[in-house]
Amino acid sequence: MDKIKVLWMNNGDESLLDYIELGNNYQIDITPCKCMTDCRHLLNDLCTKWDAVILNAEVKNLPNEKPNTNNLYKAANDVKDKNIPWFVVITKELRNKAMILGVLPKDERYYNIQTEYKELFDVVRIKVSNNPKNRVLEKYADVIRFCPEKGLIDMLIKLECFDVQADVTILNECRKILEWIIKHTLFTEMQISDAILKELINHYKKNDKRLPHTETYGDLSLNDFSYAVGRSPNVPIYVQRSLFACVSIVNPGSHKTDIDTVIRSNMAPYVIKSIIYDLLNILYWCASLNVKSYKL
Repeated sequence: MDKIKVLWMNNGDESLLDYIELGNNYQIDITPCKCMTDCRHLLNDLCTKWDAVILNAEVKNLPNEKPNTNNLYKAANDVKDKNIPWFVVITKELRNKAMILGVLPKDERYYNIQTEYKELFDVVRIKVSNNPKNRVLEKYADVIRFCPEKGLIDMLIKLECFDVQADVTILNECRKILEWIIKHTLFTEMQISDAILKELINHYKKNDKRLPHTETYGDLSLNDFSYAVGRSPNVPIYVQRSLFACVSIVNPGSHKTDIDTVIRSNMAPYVIKSIIYDLLNILYWCASLNVKSYKL
C-alpha cells in the first residue's frame, strides 16, 4: 500500500508535531492544519486525495481563537460527507466525554494521542484499507479520472455497498453527469454535421416546434443530445443505446413522474443498477476518444 494521506486538525499545538514523524513509521503521511477554516480548504482541494482525517477534540474555528470542544460538532459535519474514515483524538482528560462520544462514528472511540498513538495509527491503516471509497477509486479508476463530478464517486459507493434498487436520488445524479458530458467534454465545441442537424430540425417540425439555435453538441438539451448521438454512424451502437436508456429514465425520473413511482415501489428493482452501468459505458467510451481527431 502507498503512504496513507491523513489530514490532521491539530489546533496549532506545536508540541504535537512529533506525532507526524511517528506516523511515517506506519506509512502514514500526516498534514497538520491549525483550525477548522484551514482544514476545510484542504479538504475541498480537488488536487489532494485524503485517505482519512484526524480531529482534535478541542478545535479552533479560526487561527486566533481559543480551541474548545463545542466546535467539534461543526468539524465533524465538515468531514462526514467525504466518505473517508475520520477519528477524534484528545491530548488531556476532558470533562465532556459524553459529548465527544456522541459525535463519533458508530462503533468508534476517541484516542489519547500521547498514550495511544500506536493504536490510533493501526486503526487508521485498517479503516483506510477497508474504506469503500478506496475500493471504488481502484475499481472504477478510468472513469473517475475522466469525470471529476463528486456525485459519481458517491453513486459508485452506493452501488458497491448499499441496496440502490429504490434510490431515486441516483437518477438526478446521473442526469448531472450526463449534462457534464455535454458541457465539459469534447462534445462542448464539436460541430454537429449537416445531416444530423437536418434530422433534428425535421424532428422538431413533426412536433410543430422550432429547433433552438444550435451549432455544437454543447448547445443541445439532454434529449436532443441523445437524439443526435443516436444518429451518428461513428458512435458504437452500445453507446447509443446506453445513452438513450439513461436519458429516457433520468429525465422523467428526476422530475418525479411515473418512473419515479415505479422505482420507489420496487416494481423495477434492477433499473437503477442498469442505468449506472449504462452511464459507466458512456463515460468509459468518452474517456477513450482522441479529442483532436474524433468527429460525430
